[in-house]
Amino acid sequence: MSTRCTTHFHDSEGSEAEAIIFRHTDGYPSGAGADILAFFDAIEEQAGGDTRFNDASMLAARYVVFLAQMFARDPAAPLDFLSVRVMMQDTADTEYVYHVYCDTKGRPTVTVDGSDRDGMPLQEALDAENEDDGG
Repeated sequence: MSTRCTTHFHDSEGSEAEAIIFRHTDGYPSGAGADILAFFDAIEEQAGGDTRFNDASMLAARYVVFLAQMFARDPAAPLDFLSVRVMMQDTADTEYVYHVYCDTKGRPTVTVDGSDRDGMPLQEALDAENEDDGG
């Protein structure tokens, strides 16, 4: 069974999500959480200084592209993917929810809900998962 997750993109902490992106597999912090950080790295490398980290809807659109490329069955056919969707709300079987807050001047802040990590900063959740795995 897959570990489903969603990523909510917010303008600021406490605001409604501007966009919700569903991911069908590997929703754990060591999977989806680490990929969010890799996504931020990719934006910094590829966006020519125009990261738009403060724009929740733009960041969500870029995240869909990032994940679609990751999950494409054939790199020559980047639209041939199934594991990513834009959602209006979480599904009943969502195991982890990531919240990306775009109200900073630098990288957005990210928290994770799920397991025993509700509201935990992403890096803290990654560290805790690493400890749980004996790392």
